[in-house]
Amino acid sequence: MILAILAFIWGYRKGRDSGRSGPLWSAICGFTFLGIQVVFSLAAGLLLGIGAGLYGWDVKIYDQYSILISLLSLIPAGLALWLIFKYLDRIPDESLNSMPPPPPNFRGE
Repeated sequence: MILAILAFIWGYRKGRDSGRSGPLWSAICGFTFLGIQVVFSLAAGLLLGIGAGLYGWDVKIYDQYSILISLLSLIPAGLALWLIFKYLDRIPDESLNSMPPPPPNFRGE
C-alpha cells in the first residue's frame, strides 16, 4: 500500500515538474500501479484455478502462495511505473513558431 501511495505522489511530482498536469499524471501512475497488480493477481488465480480443476491441484493453492503472488505482482507494476516515469522525464517540445503564419493568398500569386 505504501508503494501505491508513493506512485501517486511521484507521479504528481514528475508530471508537475515536466510542465504537465500533476493530478492527471498522479492518477495515471497510481491507478496503473494498482491495476497491474490486480490483473496479475487475477491471472495467477485463474491459472491456479485451471490447474486445480484440470490437474487436481489443491483447491487452497492460491491461499498458500498468496504472499508470493503479491510480491511477484510488484515486478510488472514497477516496470510499468518505470516506463511512465521515463515518458515523463522527457521534456515536452516547445512550439517553434514565434510569429503567426502569413495570411492565405487566394489569388494564386
